[in-house]
Amino acid sequence: MAESNGYQKWVVIRLTSMYCGDTLDMTGTDNVYFAGAVAMEPGSGYFDPRVIGPVEIHSRQKKMISEDKGVIFRGELSVDDVLEFGLVVRSTDPNESDFQDNKDTYLALMGALADDIYHAIDPLPRRHVAKGAVAGAILAATPAALVRARASLDKDEVLGILYKRVSVADYPDGRYEFTWKFGDNNPNLAEGGVVEWAYEISYTIDMGPAR
Repeated sequence: MAESNGYQKWVVIRLTSMYCGDTLDMTGTDNVYFAGAVAMEPGSGYFDPRVIGPVEIHSRQKKMISEDKGVIFRGELSVDDVLEFGLVVRSTDPNESDFQDNKDTYLALMGALADDIYHAIDPLPRRHVAKGAVAGAILAATPAALVRARASLDKDEVLGILYKRVSVADYPDGRYEFTWKFGDNNPNLAEGGVVEWAYEISYTIDMGPAR
């Protein structure tokens, strides 16, 4: 892409794929979803909850995440803007279908996340907030919000968390690809332990001319 002219950029952050080296469930199948939010600094007025999935996946399988459902952020930002996002990754009941395909469930989850995350972010300092504080507040508020919206989610297993601070000024125009690895490694692995689960999540950040 060509370099942006002026001080505005078009920014897209999205999950692109998920690879499972080993599932949490002993059946060899997990039903994985992501929940959290993306936000700017406190007082900016911008934060947006996110629920992606669940996606059924098996051990040693790669699943692509569709472009429309994997978006974490899409919009125009100033080169001075900073975003932080936090996503909790959980495995739910195998009978749960994609939350985005069930309007009532999706709206309940989004509403609870919006309310709880707002109240977690709002007390943070308006200026000179510590790096990572916004993402930390998102991650802290997300589990209770999910359960408040849907009590059955209390039984879900946490597989990992994804968080990142994105300073627009740090990224010239182009596509940036990232892979985030997480799992539960038995501390006695060297003594014959096993990896209980292992995942790789790929996501991209696209920077381009303002539209």
